[in-house]
Amino acid sequence: MWFIFRFIVALHIQKIKPTQSLLDWVLVPYRCMPWDLDANMHMNNVKYLKYLERSRVEHMIHTPWLQEMHGRGYKALIANTEISYVKEIKPFQRFKAETRISSWDEKYIYIEQLFTHRDTVFTAAVIRMAMVSIKSGQRASPARAFEDILPGVMPPPLPDSARHLNLLVQAQRSETQAIAAAHADVDAAPNHKDSRMQKKT
Repeated sequence: MWFIFRFIVALHIQKIKPTQSLLDWVLVPYRCMPWDLDANMHMNNVKYLKYLERSRVEHMIHTPWLQEMHGRGYKALIANTEISYVKEIKPFQRFKAETRISSWDEKYIYIEQLFTHRDTVFTAAVIRMAMVSIKSGQRASPARAFEDILPGVMPPPLPDSARHLNLLVQAQRSETQAIAAAHADVDAAPNHKDSRMQKKT
């Protein structure tokens, strides 16, 4: 609900000049609250994703992203998230979310996000986002869209983390497709008790 409310408010105020450029880091302060904790008394893994999403929304608002992309009829959808939990975030720990667009190509926009406090890194994430037409729902080229927004600006070199994410996703898709094909007979015969499936005790 917070995301919807914040986005609607942003749409109404998007005529306000953004405070940072499209390629700047946007920093948002947070604190780990009791409702963010799990049984281990540190921030629950799912909550990290929540704060990552909140921070991407803030990035959109504080840079020309919202004005330019939404104004041209585009929206961005997450295709992949790779997150590393480097150090636990404990109750009431202050941290800031750092978000930036690291690069883009014909298929994806690459987002880099960190949770830090001073020189401590708690979490590092690399996001691939696909650009989609709001009207048609069809994929669009980020490279072409950025050329309209930032004429003559070339994408920054693709970070190693994003390059390795591309390789990871390719390997994942190949492996999971093979697994799905091998298990397809289970769906074809739902009443069949497959010996590979764990029996109830």
